[in-house]
Amino acid sequence: MNVLAIDGGASTAKWCVQNQEGKTLKYQTTGPLSGHIFNSKTREQSETILRNICKAAYKIAPISKVIAGISGLDSKSNQAKWISGVIEKSLNIKDVLISDDLFFVFLGLSSPGKGLLVYAGTGCIAYHLTKDYKVIRANGYGYLVDDCGGGFWIGQQALKQWLRSMETRQPTASVLDDRLVKKFGSRDWNIIREKVYKGGRETIASITKEVRFAANLGDPNALKIFHEAGVEIGKLANRLFNMTELKKTEMHLIGGVTNCHEFLDTGLRGNLDGNIQYSPIISNNAEIMASIVQKYSFKQLAHLS
Repeated sequence: MNVLAIDGGASTAKWCVQNQEGKTLKYQTTGPLSGHIFNSKTREQSETILRNICKAAYKIAPISKVIAGISGLDSKSNQAKWISGVIEKSLNIKDVLISDDLFFVFLGLSSPGKGLLVYAGTGCIAYHLTKDYKVIRANGYGYLVDDCGGGFWIGQQALKQWLRSMETRQPTASVLDDRLVKKFGSRDWNIIREKVYKGGRETIASITKEVRFAANLGDPNALKIFHEAGVEIGKLANRLFNMTELKKTEMHLIGGVTNCHEFLDTGLRGNLDGNIQYSPIISNNAEIMASIVQKYSFKQLAHLS
């Protein structure tokens, strides 16, 4: 029994194939794949990505089961049914489970009624699954509304500060300034604007890499942005904690922003409720998703999702 696990995200999608012993045979990153499939263009792009993933996975090993956790997806929606249909047809199988990405990741890292999960990728959401498998969540409203502390928010803060610094007569040179000039190829707003609005949220979220590079070299603006992101993530975890009946709990931080956790820690821990024990998880969601078939039968998972 080989399992294909797909972790669909707004900036990138990751997938892996694991054998029945839980060994990863292949892990790969591809283009964005989210549950926001509301027009024909996005539908075509999503179908191409799904078919390419299935084709590549089948070359690794025959696939018998698929677990797909897609960001922003309602498991009962028409979009979920459509995604399931594309995968079933591509691999000629029936054992396909589709849900939002955090449902499967939560089951892989914790147990219902225990723990908090904060995902900081392009966006930011806090997630808890109760003993009776009901979802309690905070934030995750998308970059147009909130998602403070996520990759888009971090990139947006850096870009905003950089542009405002250039409104002064003598802009202050810094590592972050240098990285952003190299990324956009100019300090000219007309050139920057085209790249920002053509690239959209993926381009803004990708600035997080430049902020991390600058933070590694001690850039004060980069360090401040990450500190503020940590504060936002800590406050988010507290809000979710207060929505649950938990007295003490663990909080797992996952997602791409976790790669910057050493810069988040001071702000995060300084604002976190004392009854929450925090630990970052440096792992990829696709492998965590695939691992749940070692804990639950596929029939159980089908019933729960």
